Formats: sequence, C-alpha cells, structure tokens
Amino acid sequence: MESAEKYLKGLNDEQRQAVQLTEGAVRVIAGAGTGKTRALTSRYCYLIDTIGISPRNILCATFTNRAANEMKRRVREMLADMDLSYICTFHAFCVQFLKEEAHLFGFPKNFIIIDNDDDATQILLKVFEDMKLTLRNTTIQKTKDMIEMKKSLAINYVDNFYLLNNEQLRANFSASGDRDEEIFLRYLYEQKKCFGFDFNDLINFTLYLLQHDKKVLERWQNRMQYVLVDEFQDVSKRQYDIARLLSGRSGNLFIVGDPDQTIYTWRGSHFHLFLDFDKVYPEAKTVELGLNYRSTPEILKASNELIAHNPIRYPKQLHTENPSGPKPLYFHAKSEKEESDWIAGEIRRLQEAGAKLGEVAVLYRSHFLSRSLEECFIKKEIPYRIYSGIEFYNRKEIKDILAYLRMLTVADDLSFLRTVNLPSRKFGKKRIAALRDYANVHDVSLYEALKQNLDGELVHGTQVVAYVNAIEEVRADSIKLTMGDMMQELLDKSGYESFLRLQSDQERLDNVAELKRSVVAAGEEEEASLEDFLARAALFANIDKESREENVKLMTIHTSKGMEFPYVFICGLDEGVFPSKKTDTPEDMDEERRLAYVAMTRAVKRLYLSDSEGLSNDNIFKMPSRFIFDAGRENLEYVAELDKELVEKTRRAIDLDEENLSKRRAAFDVGDRVSHPVFGAGTILSVNAHEASYTVQFDSLKTERNLQFSAPLTPIA
Repeated sequence: MESAEKYLKGLNDEQRQAVQLTEGAVRVIAGAGTGKTRALTSRYCYLIDTIGISPRNILCATFTNRAANEMKRRVREMLADMDLSYICTFHAFCVQFLKEEAHLFGFPKNFIIIDNDDDATQILLKVFEDMKLTLRNTTIQKTKDMIEMKKSLAINYVDNFYLLNNEQLRANFSASGDRDEEIFLRYLYEQKKCFGFDFNDLINFTLYLLQHDKKVLERWQNRMQYVLVDEFQDVSKRQYDIARLLSGRSGNLFIVGDPDQTIYTWRGSHFHLFLDFDKVYPEAKTVELGLNYRSTPEILKASNELIAHNPIRYPKQLHTENPSGPKPLYFHAKSEKEESDWIAGEIRRLQEAGAKLGEVAVLYRSHFLSRSLEECFIKKEIPYRIYSGIEFYNRKEIKDILAYLRMLTVADDLSFLRTVNLPSRKFGKKRIAALRDYANVHDVSLYEALKQNLDGELVHGTQVVAYVNAIEEVRADSIKLTMGDMMQELLDKSGYESFLRLQSDQERLDNVAELKRSVVAAGEEEEASLEDFLARAALFANIDKESREENVKLMTIHTSKGMEFPYVFICGLDEGVFPSKKTDTPEDMDEERRLAYVAMTRAVKRLYLSDSEGLSNDNIFKMPSRFIFDAGRENLEYVAELDKELVEKTRRAIDLDEENLSKRRAAFDVGDRVSHPVFGAGTILSVNAHEASYTVQFDSLKTERNLQFSAPLTPIA
C-alpha cells in the first residue's frame, strides 16, 4: 500500500518490524540513538493512515511533556492536523480521564491540581495550626515525605474520597490516635474541601477506578484500542497497571525503551517490568533496535563495555555505521580548578576547529559541581547556560498569576490564601483565622465566606472588597473576553501587575509577559477553556526557550536524558561523587552505572571524561571513578597516564567496596520459597535492600523472622 510505504521509507528492518507488528503485545528494546522516536511516530501514523484507526482510540503515553510535544510535532509533519490529545504523559492522560470520571468521587470536572510545593505547604500549615503542631514537632518536608509514602504504599486511601463525606472524614481524623495518621487524614480532608488532586492522586485515582468500577473500565477499554508506552523503563508499577488495564480487552500493548537507561528508580520506575514483560505476556513479540545513528564506533565501544558490568540487564550491543572518530579523551586533574581549566581549554580548541559553543554540553552528577565550572567560564569569558534551574511554571510570579486565574474557575482555598493578600490588603493571619472559623461552621469555601462577610467587621479597614470586586467583575466579563484579555483585566483590576512593576524586577516582569503569550496562544486553540489551560500549566515540566546567544550547556545527567550533543564533557568522575557516596546497595550501583551510560551516549562526535584530586566535601581524598576503569583502558585516550600508586590505591578501594556491595545483593525475591537449616521451609515476605535483609515467614513459626542476606537460605524448587 502506498500509505504504508510512506511511513516505512527510510526505516531499517527492525524499525519496520516495530511499525508493522500492530496487534498484540510488542516489546521494543531500543538502545540509545537507535531511532526509537522515529519508529514510534511512524507506528502511530501507520495505525491511523494505513490501518484506519482513529487517534481518539490510540493512547501514546510518554514520560515527559518534551517527548509528547516532539512526537506531536513529528506526527503533524506526516499527517493532517487532528486531535492528538492522547499523545501525552501518563499524568496528562489521567487529567483527561478524571475530567470525565471525577464526579464519581463527588469532584467537579474543573478540579484543581495541587502543586506539590506551595499548595501542599499551605495545606500542611493549616493542618499544623489546627493540630497545634510546630516545626519543632516535625518539618513540612518530612510530613510531605510521609504523605507521599502513605500514598505510594497503598491506594486504599482513595476510599476516603470515594466513600466518605466531609463529616465522616472529620470524624476519622478526630478519632485517630496516631499523629502521622491524623495529619494524613486531615490532609485528605483539606484536599477534598478544595476539590484537589495532587500528582500522586492523578495516577492513584485513575488506577482505583479502573480496578474497582467495571463500567468505567469497559468504557475506557473500548476507547483505547491501542496503547503505546514510550520510555517504558521509566514508568512506575502503577502506570504500567493503568496501561495493562486499558489494553486488557484489545491486547494491544506496545512498549518501547531501553532498560540500560533506567535512571529513575527513586521515582518508582522498575526496569524489571521491561525485562519480565515476556513473562507477563508469553505471546509477546520482542524487537531489538541495535543500530545507533548518533555516535561514533569509539564512543559506543566504551559505552558498551561500561554497561556490560551490570549483572542484571537485557544483553545487547549497540553498533553503528557512522564513520570512525577519536577515542573518548580522559583527563585526570590535580584540582577542581585544573579540571575546569582543562575543560575550558578543550572548548576553546573546539571553537578554533570550527565547532559552535551551542554544540557543547558539560554534564555532571550533582548541581554543586557547576560552581568551579561557572567561576572558570566567567573568568575566561565562555558564555554558558545552566539547564537545571527553576522551571518556568514553578517561578513565584507565575504561580501567583495561575492562582488568580484559578479564582475565576474554582475559587479554591489554596488559591484564595495565595492571592487574597497579594498585593497587601491588610487581611492578616487573625482575620484569616476568623474567616476559617466561619467557613468551617457554615461548610463553605474561604472565598464564599469572605463574600458573605463583606459588610461585616471582619473586613473593616482592609481592601479585600476591591479584591472580591475584581474577581467577580472579570468573571462576569469572561463570556465576552478572550483568555488573554481575561488575564490582563485580572492583572489590572487586582493590582498584581502594578505591584510587580513597583518592585522594578525586570526578570519577573519578563516572565509575566511570557505567560501572557502562553495564555493568548492557548486561547486561540479550538474549544479552548481556562480550565484546560490551568490543568496543562500544572503539568508542564521545564521546557525553557533556547537562548539566541551561542553558549555552552551545563546540566545534570538526569536533565540530559533524551538529548544529544556533538561534544559532551562529563566532569566530576570521582569515587563518592559519581558514583554517589549515597550508593549503598548493588542495585543503587547498577543505577549509577546506567546513569554514566546515559551520559556517555549523549555524545555524537567527541566525548571527554575528567576527574580531579583533592578533598571531597567529606574531607576524603578523591580517587578516579570506577566508571573510568569500567569503560576499558584500551577504549580511552588518556591525556597522561595515571600514577601507578594512585591506580593501585583506587582499585583496592573499589574492590573492597564491590565486595561489601555484593554482600547486600538479594538472592531471592518476594514470594520465593526457601529452606533454613534450623527453621525449615518458609516464604520470603519482603526484601529490604538498604538493610540487606529478608522478612521470612517460616511454616514452623507463628511470627515472621528478619534475616540477613548472608543467612543460610537455599531455594525450594
């Protein structure tokens, strides 16, 4: 067919296979630079234009907004403009899902998405106040971690929204005898009052409904006839469960990614889900994309040898038909300053050879490593840009304006508290406390409570009447205004933009101007709504605009994921820095090595590696990273040979660390049957990697036992 060949042209045999295997479960192992995005995009277009599937029946779940936007751009280049709303992140899909289904929890479709930073802090400050807790009792961050842990361990908390009204929720937390449990239940109560979902909730509530409501599951299974998951190695177990449930009727689940690039286990990703896919789907077809289009053979050879040191992985070797280039260059410096000076010197040499500064990226494990580089680059007048800074939608002034806009839609308590006294309207803590008391008694929102008291003593001597008038006037005008005009009118009548101008902070004003552009552009979309824009804004990641000036890019390796650069420097390759000193399990070390692999495979033409001597932040003498040695001496060009004594000392330290780590690698998984010489047969209940211990329930004992990994356990077939 002509349409088929259109999407297969220029693809290699493996990519073609990935496109044409449209039915059933398909796993694509796509190494770095092997053209997986092209294959995925071609498959999506093939399903629509060749097979005839509607884009409304295809979910293509991506890991980042950047990836979703890039795929949409490529699809639009191949097909006519159409609804591509189901090319999105898992979180964005869940927003769309819950807009249709949130009424089952008693939530409106224009629910708010709670920001895990500011919004959650405001909720917890109120909870602390209500419980008469102080920061001496616990910290906000520790409490956030506790809440996230509770939500990540089990989703039965959703029952509190699904089954209980506000009065029942109040009774629950009042009856709780445990402080953390009471905090958690109060947090849920405040969430429900303002109709708010946080990022964990978006996933958990979606999964809950798919698992517990057959009608909802059937409706969405009928809609999602094809489920495609990009960067599958980064998905969490619950995201995987959503994909499995949605594809449960059709059986059409397509996953693509690279287990060797799993670097987000701290976010809940599990590369084992990728490796064990064929166990869950015995009929699954596996396609391996091994032809690298990005890097030179020399870069790939060092990268392949590095990652081969990980014992648990899908065995693959990247290869390329690209022309040969120089071996990766390694420099061992006597100090951090010397390391930075060397990097700066090599960048200048690249410039002299015709390279552009915008083609150069310097990658590091942690943010603190940029200090020496920045000082050096400033001194040597090398323009640079840090790409791991504060995200646009996390900047204070942007959050302020989004809260104002939310007052036009939901008028939730969090948005109210953020805006009512910004700029100052002399409505302080005591008045807020009194307003809360009134709102609790009358079971209304804070904003509604304020509206009901505009003639009372509560607002005397304040300017909150003007605040309410501004919101109500803009809300009344919203029918006839564009989204851009609505925002401008709100900024004018609230006095917020004037407030910013009085501060003479041009950077903040520039950010506001950029937000205006974004709102105007969103308003020009078909069937655009303010609610949709606010939901999208809450999900946006850091997608900064490129500077017009040619500059060197400085970023963490995590930030560089999915990117490529002609010239890549990886600095700070010191034991205790990269791999991190926090690496205390074999699994952690495997992930650190995968992170190094990701960094090395970002390079197209040249790869530079460096470390430095001196004392670490812990006053420990620094030694070259094991990843330098893992890449293979024969695969690297050394600027100067390492001192033999330093090499011997480093290898002894690494060998000792590897020996200690090996004792912490689990030999059994949860559910395995084992035998103990004293206790007899038993079942592994849990595995604690950080404590190097199992919890085992033995058949002969009433209670479980905690045993070290070194305990004399043997498997039972």
